[in-house]
Amino acid sequence: MNITLTSSNYATLNFYDERKRNLLLIFPGGGYAYTSKREAEPIAKCFGSDGYHTAIYYYRETKLIFPDNIKEGQELLQILKSHPLVKRIFVIGFSAGGHFAASLAISQSSIVKASILAYPVITPNIRYRHSVSFLNLLGDDLSPRRLDEVSLEKHVHAKMGPVFLFHTMDDNIVPVENSMIFLGMLRTKGVKAEAHFFPSGRHGVSIATPEVTFDDMNPSDFEREYGHLQVWVSLAKAWLNGI
Repeated sequence: MNITLTSSNYATLNFYDERKRNLLLIFPGGGYAYTSKREAEPIAKCFGSDGYHTAIYYYRETKLIFPDNIKEGQELLQILKSHPLVKRIFVIGFSAGGHFAASLAISQSSIVKASILAYPVITPNIRYRHSVSFLNLLGDDLSPRRLDEVSLEKHVHAKMGPVFLFHTMDDNIVPVENSMIFLGMLRTKGVKAEAHFFPSGRHGVSIATPEVTFDDMNPSDFEREYGHLQVWVSLAKAWLNGI
């Protein structure tokens, strides 16, 4: 089932069954330029098999500039919240999708009950920012005022739902400091959080199974090099079950 939004962006909704259940809304990464297929259907299958309804948000078919993207995300949350089969809404976001997911967890904390953020873009701090993501999100206006508006560590508040963070220490695309800075502010504001930082692993590893192999690798090499990171999924599922 597709949910069509005001723009050409849309969400694919998949029900585990006809019972009222918690729903996981998925925000694939892609630098706010596109939505990565490696962080879309494989995530829905992975978590959907555990009894969650899932929805994948394809939010860059129309490349909305902030704050229009947030307004559309809020529209989608309201649609999902009103569905008779949806109990609570959780979000999971990857890279720039993590920024979008966390933005809605902050601004729509009454709807988003918990967040899983995998190697998320968080801060426009020049030392740690993924510049392409913020350029695609903000367009040509990268003024301090606009950057502050999307600097998520500056907007954390105590009413947010719990947050799970996963990142690798040697991520050379989105530095691990993004997650560390966010974790620090979550702690300061008293928001419950669990974080797992792994010594090594390429950015965008997704769930680290052969089906999400990078295009420049073969599945056996991918699993040999990054298979140890699959444990983050088990940790996230166990955490989510306790929410």
